[in-house]
Amino acid sequence: MAYKPSARRNTDDLEMDLDIRPVMNLMVVLIPLLLQGAQWVKLGAIEINAPPSKSVGTNSIEDNQDQKEESKKIGLKLAMTNDGITIANASVLLASEQGEGPTVPNLPDGSYDFETLRNKLIEIKKQIAGKGYKDQDRAVITASNDVAYKHIVDLIDNIQTYQDDNGNELALFPQINFGSVLQ
Repeated sequence: MAYKPSARRNTDDLEMDLDIRPVMNLMVVLIPLLLQGAQWVKLGAIEINAPPSKSVGTNSIEDNQDQKEESKKIGLKLAMTNDGITIANASVLLASEQGEGPTVPNLPDGSYDFETLRNKLIEIKKQIAGKGYKDQDRAVITASNDVAYKHIVDLIDNIQTYQDDNGNELALFPQINFGSVLQ
């Protein structure tokens, strides 16, 4: 036996078109707003070079050539600690004026003395200029674990360029590599 359908039930299907005008109006406003805001966003990037890789299976002739090439490298290293910044290369550690500690000790207020560091690096750059060093524009930075990232970025900013006596901006050590972290 079949039951009679309920009289309250409305079986008429309503056909309604979707009104997409509010969504379109939102997009018309939102897209220009996002495009306008995007022009003010600027990304800052510092170009860092990866250290060169050494091949494992070289023969003795290539080793001799590598040693000759190594003799033409200055190998400038900057070690950053909480006490200051030490300047060195593979054979020489530049001593501080006080005898012990880092080459450029921190200022009395605890901040890094980037002005003295830049002056010492300008002296080094003038001494090595024109002597045929392959890495005369490269510096390797190492930092202890407790040095804030902000200070490393400040160091990179301060050693890439400098202004000469005529006000021209010259490259100091624009190629930056990171070395192994000090323990």
